[in-house]
Amino acid sequence: MPTLRQLQALELIGQTASFTRTAERMFVTQSAISILVRELEAELGTRLVVRGRAVRLTEAGEHLQRAGQRAQREVARAVEEVRAGRHAALPVIRVGAGSLSAATFIPGALRRLREEASLVRIELIDRPVTLLTDLLASGEADVVIGSTEASPKLSGEFKSELLLSDTLCAVCSAEHPLAGRMRASARGIRWKALEGTDLILVGRNGGQWRSLLLEQCARDHQLSVGHEVQLYSTALSLVREGMGAAVLPRYACEYLDRSVYTVSPLVSPGTRWSIYWVVRKRSAVDPAALSQWRRAVDLAIR
Repeated sequence: MPTLRQLQALELIGQTASFTRTAERMFVTQSAISILVRELEAELGTRLVVRGRAVRLTEAGEHLQRAGQRAQREVARAVEEVRAGRHAALPVIRVGAGSLSAATFIPGALRRLREEASLVRIELIDRPVTLLTDLLASGEADVVIGSTEASPKLSGEFKSELLLSDTLCAVCSAEHPLAGRMRASARGIRWKALEGTDLILVGRNGGQWRSLLLEQCARDHQLSVGHEVQLYSTALSLVREGMGAAVLPRYACEYLDRSVYTVSPLVSPGTRWSIYWVVRKRSAVDPAALSQWRRAVDLAIR
């Protein structure tokens, strides 16, 4: 197993592109750095550093460097908690969240906990929504939040509660041809207005999107999907570049800069987007800690 000293050397080599400057920062000789790297390469059986006039990390070296950075951050956090006396009896809740939830209201819920000086620590695991119940089933998460319900096969193990049932909105660039029509309609636009515009969908593989698309495409054969992406940030980047219009739940649009994006409700009866809170029925998490996290989520989502 690599030592923190070896990982630190690898990280600094990646930053400085120099064995000499790495040695200076670690207050050791250049030969000591060379030995650390050689021993690490021998242990892993692969080359991590390209030596020569231009020193750089190999692809394997960069992969290990990123892992080392995460390990060092975790150690630094643990040291800080020990020094502050926060290491004992700190309940930890591992939260799995879909991409939309993780990019919108979850950070606000985390901020509320911090402002309350909460003694609950949240470990956030952001994943595509289709993988959320797998996180619970495998024991990797204690609670999942997103546009998913416990699958029928696993419903005997999980308890699912509706957090929010939201309307949908169309989002386009402020410079997109559709923006003028969207701004002119105070009540919102219908799906028909999106004909001829490439739709950009987030989390397309989720069950809700499948049902929604089947329903809308059956009504309007002129709708076309331009891009199907997993991440909220990717969808917004495509929209900003004028590549089409995103279809997002209303809560995800509240965070948008209206000088960059134009937003309009989609007026279509029965079109809703649901967010669920799913936990194991026999959860080992401290009930008080779970209740505190749920309260923070409820406040952030409204």
